[in-house]
Amino acid sequence: MRADVVRRGGAAAHVAGSQVALAASNYLVLAVAARHLPAAGFASVSAYYLLINTVGRGLFAAVELETTRAVAAGADGRRAALVHTGVLLVGALALLGLSAPLLANVLPGAPALALLAVGVAAMAASYLVRGPLAGLQRYGRYAATFWIEAGVGLAAAVVLAVLDEHASTAWIAVLALAPAIAPLLLSGGVATKGPAAPLGPVLWSAALLLAGQGVWNLAPVLVTARLTDAPALAAGFTTAAVIVRAPVLLFPTVQALLLPRLAGQATPAPRAPRFLGPALAAAGLVWVGLATVAVPWVAALVFATTAPPPPWVLAVLALSTVLGAVAQVVQAHLVAARRTHAAALAWLAGLGILLAVGLLAAPPVAAAAIGQLVAAAAVLGAMVFARRIA
Repeated sequence: MRADVVRRGGAAAHVAGSQVALAASNYLVLAVAARHLPAAGFASVSAYYLLINTVGRGLFAAVELETTRAVAAGADGRRAALVHTGVLLVGALALLGLSAPLLANVLPGAPALALLAVGVAAMAASYLVRGPLAGLQRYGRYAATFWIEAGVGLAAAVVLAVLDEHASTAWIAVLALAPAIAPLLLSGGVATKGPAAPLGPVLWSAALLLAGQGVWNLAPVLVTARLTDAPALAAGFTTAAVIVRAPVLLFPTVQALLLPRLAGQATPAPRAPRFLGPALAAAGLVWVGLATVAVPWVAALVFATTAPPPPWVLAVLALSTVLGAVAQVVQAHLVAARRTHAAALAWLAGLGILLAVGLLAAPPVAAAAIGQLVAAAAVLGAMVFARRIA
């Protein structure tokens, strides 16, 4: 028993480490790009990074989740994953097509728009491979997909830095193509037998993850689109937002730790550990203060930012992240109670609020920051209400 626990713990650490490495690699790519691009170019590369995380990871992580469940239960994971991925990929490309007029103000021309479509397809392929690997508990190969993506992206960024590349499209290509390498190396041999999983749960999970990613990623994209005549301000806000959103990267881990406990409780309204609320409140206060003071320094040191947003904007962004952390705990309750649709609807409402405020209110930086805060508060409120009426 003890050896089994140790083995599971080692696998979990390996997987978590690979995901942290990928996040760190992406941040390093952005940091290196900031040293070789003008403000407008860096804002475009950062916007691409946020967009590909929203559409690519947001949608296709849902396929991984549902495929993992299907394969672990003995279903034909590959066949179901192919169908689900195909449906979501068509939807993603259609969404990008509808968003093209707005994205034209964010990305540097048609080649970058094409790379966004390529990047979405690469993300689809990577999660198509990851789901069956996780379902079969091949955690070494599963973690390798993240390590490969991280290594390829960082190596390509080093090459561009050595070449002193100043074209933003070249840096965008790094982020677009890095996810495609692991599927080429690690695909195959993961199909099992049985009926395919239904599409409905995948669509709700995809809506939840897409809208959730949108709330945390799209505020800087809106600022970049609206401040084409002030790229330094756009780049400063984007850098600050990317730094402040760092705790968001831990949200999936929070849910992964909470779900098994909550799902195993027999009561209609399962409870999280009692210490979690005070711990989140204390950490939130620390994070708001730290972000307000430290982010301008980090942005200048790491990303060469020359025009960071004012302290109150940083505090607003940090507070929205704190509310999002609390919402993640409530979301875990809803998902454990098989009410994913309620969580998805809450995030979709929040995303709508962000887009409305961020696009229509003025000035753009204040509108984006306040829009993200109001969106996070609305998501939390909607989830609390949904849980209470259960």
